[in-house]
Amino acid sequence: MAADQPILFESARKQAEEYASSPTNVSDLLEEAQRKAERHRDRMAEAMEGLQSLSRLINAWVRGRYTIVPWRTIVLSIAALIYFVNPFDLIPDFLPVMGFLDDAGVLAFVIQSIRRDIDRFLDWERANPIA
Repeated sequence: MAADQPILFESARKQAEEYASSPTNVSDLLEEAQRKAERHRDRMAEAMEGLQSLSRLINAWVRGRYTIVPWRTIVLSIAALIYFVNPFDLIPDFLPVMGFLDDAGVLAFVIQSIRRDIDRFLDWERANPIA
């Protein structure tokens, strides 16, 4: 990641801690991230699977269905979504193609950082399909 990204991501991480205490805020963030991902599906193709996994993990946590996830993982996941929905991050989203590269980079960084927790969640999700 670029040198400025940790500073910008740190701001998102601090905001994520506040969000995590409010299921309504987290649900609103999930909806906003989903809308942005759908609007820019062509630009986000490579990051889409990771974004969807993060979103499902957070959603399951908010709903109390999946609670065996470390707090750090929740905060990092929410921070990645906050960074993703922010149109004025390191590279503003209105710049063609380039505007989503930093979003994809942050998503990839977070997913790599919490890979074991995501894999555990995906295993749990396969074993516990929504009825």
